[in-house]
Amino acid sequence: MDEITGTIVRLIKETDLTHRDDLLLEARSAFLDYLASLYRAVGRQKVKAAAHWAQGFAGKGLMVGQKGTSHPIFAAFYNGFASHYLDLDDAQSNIAGHFSTVLFSILLSVMAPQQSVKDFLTAYVVGAELEGLLGSLVNPEHKWQGWHSTGTLGPLGGACALAKWAQLDEPETARLLSLCGSQSGGLGLQAGSDGKPLHSGFAARNAVFAFELVTAVGLSARQTPFNPQTGWLKTFSAPTGSAEFFESHWLNKGQILDPGLWMKTHPYCSAAIGGEAACKKLWQQGIRLDDLQKIVFHFPPGADKALRYESPLTGTEGKFSMEYVAYQVLTQGRVEDRFFDLEKVPESFTKALPRMQRSHDLPRVPKSVRRIVVTVQTRSGKVITAEESAPPGSPNRPFTEEELFDKLALSKDENWAGKVMEQTRNWPKGTMESLWPLLSVEAGEEV
Repeated sequence: MDEITGTIVRLIKETDLTHRDDLLLEARSAFLDYLASLYRAVGRQKVKAAAHWAQGFAGKGLMVGQKGTSHPIFAAFYNGFASHYLDLDDAQSNIAGHFSTVLFSILLSVMAPQQSVKDFLTAYVVGAELEGLLGSLVNPEHKWQGWHSTGTLGPLGGACALAKWAQLDEPETARLLSLCGSQSGGLGLQAGSDGKPLHSGFAARNAVFAFELVTAVGLSARQTPFNPQTGWLKTFSAPTGSAEFFESHWLNKGQILDPGLWMKTHPYCSAAIGGEAACKKLWQQGIRLDDLQKIVFHFPPGADKALRYESPLTGTEGKFSMEYVAYQVLTQGRVEDRFFDLEKVPESFTKALPRMQRSHDLPRVPKSVRRIVVTVQTRSGKVITAEESAPPGSPNRPFTEEELFDKLALSKDENWAGKVMEQTRNWPKGTMESLWPLLSVEAGEEV
């Protein structure tokens, strides 16, 4: 086992969050947001089809929001696909992707309801920590090269979470990380199609599959997945880091706290959240799209990579378009989720596009910082600029308990949301048992 891998494996094993209520409470918030994101999608045709397919594989793995169960490998796949399907789930800037959708999907597929909440949340935090630290080494170049980090980093975070949850020994953990690293993949070009949420499902599936191969089958693998000569980071052309890097940064202060999580009110790429908030400021000043002759979205160099569609053709592509989000706010004062379901974007949006442009003229910022400035010029020649550094759901302005309740209620109903909030109020105390019935569908209940 090389020094870097050995250090990571030891840190996984030694992590104890007994005195880290800050991390455990944030992990609870992330879980509530995960449930809201998944439940909003359970009625979608593609999600129902994936659930029906996964239920064909016998097993006891929990399929969240569904009537049946599946083999844990396929339950993890379904949970990951469903929770990322609408792109309503949280994101994190170091990984430039999503880890809650993968990690919670994995853990729910393998856990039993009698197991402890603290172990569940600790495994999530540990998985997120490895993903965030790896992301800080590979990005932004990894993103610019065309990778979707949810698919490339997700299996490794999943391995980390599973190793912690199952209390694997150090050689087993190294083998699990190695096999999961061999299954890293996901092309960013899939944004705007079912391929993007499939990356979350694949990452969750691959981690559980590798876990079974290590623990049930006993397969071998090289125990050097992070060696600096031929390891995962080297293969992805990233700085290889060092044992000292992981030792000094591990849970200091914690990746889910710093740089923290971006949670969403609407199902579009989190890279546009600041731009939406800036456009709302303009709307509140009486600015309307019809009054404008020019709109400029200012970014630091490369910061709009995830917003890959400047001229989206469909609502799904519009999830990854600053222009489409701004169009909604500047025409009606708010984002409406129905616009992201349109097979064809409105003609009025297409006609407005020539007045919109992007500029990469803001100073470079740390990779953990997201910044968008919106400048508009009215038809009378007046220039107005807006920026919002702490939009709702951002690390600078996290969701409140009330906002998490509202997101849950919108995804199912207020009665269910209230029960979920109540059953998780005393977390990390207790077991998952009282919450478990709320995560599946009872006989006779509509999906």
